[in-house]
Amino acid sequence: MLQRFIDSFSRAVAGEMESMRQRLGPYEIPVAEGEQLDSDEDEGRFVFRFRLQQANDKLVQGGECNLITERSDDLVSVISIDGDQVVLTGSRPIELTAGRATLVIYPWFLYERLQQALRDLDEKEGFHTDTALALFGKAPARQLRGDDLAFLPDSLNESQRRAVALCGRTTPAFVWGPPGTGKTTTLGYIILSLLRRGQRVLVTSTTNAAVDQALGSLTALDDGRAAIDRGHVVRLGQTRADTHGAGLRQVVDRLYVETRDHIDRLERRRSSMLNQLAAGKVLLVEMEASAPAAQLGLFELSTVAEVDRGRLVDLFSEANARRLAETPLGQQRACVERRLARLDKATRLCVEKTQRLRSGLRHRESVVAAEARLVLATMTNVYMSSLMAGQRFDAVIVEEAGMAILPTLFYCSCLGEQRAIMVGDPQQLPPIVQSSEPFVQRAMGRSIFQITVPEPHVSDLVIMLDTQYRMHPQIGDLVGGLFYDGRLLHGEITGQTESIAASEPCPGSAIVVVDTDGRSTCGTPQGSYSRYNEEHAEIAVDMARQAVNGSAGSVAIIAPYVEQVRHIGRRLKANPALSDRVECRTVHRFQGGERDVVIFDTVDAEPLPPGRLLSGKTPSSSASNLINVSLSRARGKLIILADIGYFRRHDPAGIISQVLAAAQKTGTVVCP
Repeated sequence: MLQRFIDSFSRAVAGEMESMRQRLGPYEIPVAEGEQLDSDEDEGRFVFRFRLQQANDKLVQGGECNLITERSDDLVSVISIDGDQVVLTGSRPIELTAGRATLVIYPWFLYERLQQALRDLDEKEGFHTDTALALFGKAPARQLRGDDLAFLPDSLNESQRRAVALCGRTTPAFVWGPPGTGKTTTLGYIILSLLRRGQRVLVTSTTNAAVDQALGSLTALDDGRAAIDRGHVVRLGQTRADTHGAGLRQVVDRLYVETRDHIDRLERRRSSMLNQLAAGKVLLVEMEASAPAAQLGLFELSTVAEVDRGRLVDLFSEANARRLAETPLGQQRACVERRLARLDKATRLCVEKTQRLRSGLRHRESVVAAEARLVLATMTNVYMSSLMAGQRFDAVIVEEAGMAILPTLFYCSCLGEQRAIMVGDPQQLPPIVQSSEPFVQRAMGRSIFQITVPEPHVSDLVIMLDTQYRMHPQIGDLVGGLFYDGRLLHGEITGQTESIAASEPCPGSAIVVVDTDGRSTCGTPQGSYSRYNEEHAEIAVDMARQAVNGSAGSVAIIAPYVEQVRHIGRRLKANPALSDRVECRTVHRFQGGERDVVIFDTVDAEPLPPGRLLSGKTPSSSASNLINVSLSRARGKLIILADIGYFRRHDPAGIISQVLAAAQKTGTVVCP
């Protein structure tokens, strides 16, 4: 059975890689402040450090990429990523005069490494493949000893408490968290319950944002904060978010503060000596230029060259510089040359000592990661990072599990000896797969919920969190009725959602449908399939302006097409008052987020037929998921911009028509 999974997944990954090569280009990440840290010419090993100028989930420890500077293009490997610092190793020296460079990542490389990780499941020992087989429904679920849940606070609702209990007694366990139901809060208590019983836990997800949210859920709990302070929690990989002291370097720095302080002192000393060397070399050039004047002085009155004493102070003490300035030029130059030779030797010794200390810290990083009771990392880092090699856990928790591609999920679950816990929502965004080949879609494009619990309402392995605390009740009823069989309840929601609904546009309405009624057209740029609608873009920006002028603290415009996002984005940039307070993105960029006011622009209109992103006419369509995510980001006001008659004519039974019909019943319909 295991070999069948490995073969099928490997074949699917190969198909996806081919599709990526055809459709996607490389990712480029700008870096700056480059410097060489170490070199060994005999072994052909050179180490460099750069500052990342933007975060990117594709950059992972152990990955390979091209480092492009003004004069070279070199294949390098990522040694470590810590905050905005990345350390790379290459096979030859690289000229870093400008300090800036670009890292170029070919995304299919990550899948090449995934294929090797899948082969390791069969070729290497120590994997818990029975856990993965049970997760995928090919082995029976297991009942485990339950937890004492007396530590859970009264603030958790009944469904949240049952979710924590399920994860303690059953594997695999699925926590179904619809939008706004406190999924992240519940996850924090699940993690804490496992740590309390001495379990070693891996928390992973497809994105850094989801991993960071999981870490944040733990820091909100006193016992979780204490575990971080003791160095028992480690966040691996690159992130721009607050790691709350759990970043690997932060943990190592706390545990080995004297070594880190020593390195910092050496770095400052090295920097100072490099500045002195640079100043000294300039001074020698000036002395060479002064030599003819000094020679002339042999036949006149002066035998001392005019050298700026301030330049000597850069290399010598004030007293020594004053005495040296009164000596002949040749003696001055000899003293400067001796000083530079000593500085050069001291700099090299400083670098060597720093390298030894850094090497020791890297070893300690491995020790800290291996001894952590809780490790948080993206799924890519789980199979790519050398720090994860050989690590095993009692429990593996996957956040946003519905978005995880199945081959990666299978591998990660093989690291857990006792438990596999899936946290997510099958009604929200599915895995992102480039290939349209049916076999690849089946092996990589479905969610684990579809595989193991296709009827989650009746499965003993699933607990649905049933009380939402985010959306205005009218919006919550719309989302709950369309996507959750009317099972969503409303918790105690602050009056803020009512105040947002009472504000512009359409004061008093939490749901607004703007019906363009045949007064817009939809098009595509030449050579592209993405769509835009100029009339809709204008209306969306005007609605956002009204919301900003009202009481909305945050406004989102969500569109299914990148081209429409570009059109709206240009209009927002032209209005500084809006550009800082209104975000416009595709739905994938808003997963897990929320805003006071959401404007959902459907874009589609004549003369084009409805696009596949909204029509849902194919078996593999994710239209329902995309629309659900778009609607459920709204806290107090949801504005849907659509041509109602157009969808009624072209897709009367589709999900978008169902949404518009339901919204018309409970909301306000306006025509621009």
